[in-house]
Amino acid sequence: MPELPEVETVRRGLVDTIVGRRIDGVAVTGMRTVRRTSA
Repeated sequence: MPELPEVETVRRGLVDTIVGRRIDGVAVTGMRTVRRTSA
């Protein structure tokens, strides 16, 4: 799991591009990125 400073750096880099826009999809390039959980 990323640490908060890493997440904040990514957030700041994306904020001008994505605020007010809709995300239609996400591409997962590595399965280790996603952890399966029972919902």
